[in-house]
Amino acid sequence: MKRLAISTLTCFLVASACSSATTVPGDEEVLVLEIAPDSVPCTGEMVGQCLQVRSPGEDWRRFYDAIEGFVHEPGVRYTIEVGRRVVPNPPADGSAYAYRLVRILARGPTPD
Repeated sequence: MKRLAISTLTCFLVASACSSATTVPGDEEVLVLEIAPDSVPCTGEMVGQCLQVRSPGEDWRRFYDAIEGFVHEPGVRYTIEVGRRVVPNPPADGSAYAYRLVRILARGPTPD
């Protein structure tokens, strides 16, 4: 019986360690985002301007977070790769994610 309990516990621990649902703080997911040429008014922690972003095949949405290393030039549309990581214990009014620029894939004027 003791051997069965140890075997069961070992299997559980191995399966838990290999689960793809486990998120380890510091691990990054890479996303491709399209950035609209113009920012829009938004209200979050304060009133300000937000980027408009979308992933391929999605609608535009307001983006309330900052992207470390990215400076948006008004009137220019971008397609960028960003690293997104989970922020452990974010403040109540803060984002659960942190973003950083990996690379700019495309940069150009607004298509007509």
